[in-house]
Amino acid sequence: MYVVADDAVREAVAALPAELLPAMAELRTALELAPWSVGTPLVPSNPRGLRVVGFGERERAQLVYGVVDRDRLVSLLQLSWV
Repeated sequence: MYVVADDAVREAVAALPAELLPAMAELRTALELAPWSVGTPLVPSNPRGLRVVGFGERERAQLVYGVVDRDRLVSLLQLSWV
């Protein structure tokens, strides 16, 4: 799968605290290999819709993403952390 992100997500990744960077790199690799096995549905009643995954120590960061199987595409939509 190809992983893409809009400007806002790229800026958020660039601003991630250093201790979250390794976990983000591992997450990105997992999304490239098997995006449906990562995270959970954002809306439980729509399991093939947007997904959300927490990462880092105590899951202090959260990523929302969508998967477009026919295009082999994973789109990173929102990244936040505390």
